[in-house]
Amino acid sequence: MIEKILTDYITFIRSFEALLKDKYKKDKNPCSFSITFFKRVGSIDGIEYYFHGSGCTAKKDGIIYEYDIAVNEINFSQRKFSEFIRTHPEYQKLNYSPNYIECELYKLINKGVLEWKTIEGVEGKAFGCVFICYRVVQESFFV
Repeated sequence: MIEKILTDYITFIRSFEALLKDKYKKDKNPCSFSITFFKRVGSIDGIEYYFHGSGCTAKKDGIIYEYDIAVNEINFSQRKFSEFIRTHPEYQKLNYSPNYIECELYKLINKGVLEWKTIEGVEGKAFGCVFICYRVVQESFFV
């Protein structure tokens, strides 16, 4: 089921980005041109969005889609993905624990669909901890 949920998550993100690319006649990721062509906070087609740092939080019908982007690669943490599940009316009924979600995402790493992305600090400054995120490496899996 996590594969279906992740497919919905990725599909929404790419559809949202396509809306912005179409509206602003750009073929690169909206994170890279959000400052110059449109406000970092706004709405399009019923989707409220907020671009921040290297990512975006989008909300539609109460469902929260938060992610980070590097060039054209989707990155997310277990917490961000869990928030999507928690706010989705269908998926929240599954009552998945964070540990279960983490285990299922790990299985997708073993399949070669996701990879670990480790973040140790920003601009050379250590946080004193390590953040483990996921990066989508095989998007064709979700099509």
